[in-house]
Amino acid sequence: MTVNPAMDRAFRRQLQQQVDALAATVSLKPNSTCVASAIDDARRAVAAAWVYTSCVVVWAEDHDLVRPLLRRSPTGLVRTPASGALWLGRAFEQLAVHPGTQWLIHPAYQPALWAGLPSPAACTRLIDWWANQAPSLAYPATDTTPGSISGWPVGDLLPVLHDHLRAGNALVQTPSWVADLILDLSLIPAVDSFRDEHLVRTIDPACGTGHFLIRAIDYLWQWWTTGTLSSRSTSGRPPVIGGPARSPVEAARRILASVDGVDIDPLTAAVARFRSTIYIGHLLADSGVLPRPLRLEHIPHTITPRIAVGDALLLGRIPRSQYRRVHPHLADLPGAMFPCEEFTWPPEPEPNPDPDRPPADDCPR
Repeated sequence: MTVNPAMDRAFRRQLQQQVDALAATVSLKPNSTCVASAIDDARRAVAAAWVYTSCVVVWAEDHDLVRPLLRRSPTGLVRTPASGALWLGRAFEQLAVHPGTQWLIHPAYQPALWAGLPSPAACTRLIDWWANQAPSLAYPATDTTPGSISGWPVGDLLPVLHDHLRAGNALVQTPSWVADLILDLSLIPAVDSFRDEHLVRTIDPACGTGHFLIRAIDYLWQWWTTGTLSSRSTSGRPPVIGGPARSPVEAARRILASVDGVDIDPLTAAVARFRSTIYIGHLLADSGVLPRPLRLEHIPHTITPRIAVGDALLLGRIPRSQYRRVHPHLADLPGAMFPCEEFTWPPEPEPNPDPDRPPADDCPR
């Protein structure tokens, strides 16, 4: 397959069928909390989380980033029908070996993954489908589209399987050519104007699964390793030239210090962190800094992209108590500002000196 399989309608239907099959077997955990309150919806949310996470694992397997536990069983490991759920769990654990990718299966970021358990037999059927019928999630880059190592199918499949993200957060994936067009008209002129600065700072305040972040990484990688930056989606524009070419290690360091993102949904931000971590590792491997095949566990832990979880309009602008009233589920989210340990909340307002006068509510609505 040479195009993004996430865009293929037949493949999407097959994934939905896998969700339906798992949902019918899900046993919810006592006192579990899911995105939906109805039992059927809760079971479907659990099934969607398991199927989506299996998509991410298979994508990683197709790029040799982790052991092939779902595409095929490694020599010496025996899988039985009764061990299907445990086998999937073992495969999922491989995604958490790096500090930048651990959030994908964190209970606070993907609670539905921990809210219930599909039957072992249903999990085994899902594994067999990936091993024997499902298409590859790997495809090469073209002159106009990024390759699958960019994580594009991982990003595009998230709203396909997690319906609440598309409906509740309006998560709509940006085509690569649109991202390139906008970066051609914004980032390239910025690079030209600030060519003498140490960093070209960028931020996507609603980064979603990271489509713009990945393309911005690509643009800045070209600039800082070659001293030249070419347009990707617009024709007739001369390239920006004359920049100081840096080593791949220095280029990666500058990208990590200058390409930032924020998203209000924890799981969506986790996907963006996952993709950015691996893509920077891939660029370093292509340059000979990291060995091939690139393994997720061998990507240095210093490669930790700055992608926050929060409301980009309010985060860092109002005190924590006010932020908690607007977003109670985000105020205490683990790793919300990962890896920015220096983040501090604005000071809390002074106590009201007049007890008969209600305090002003400065919290934006």
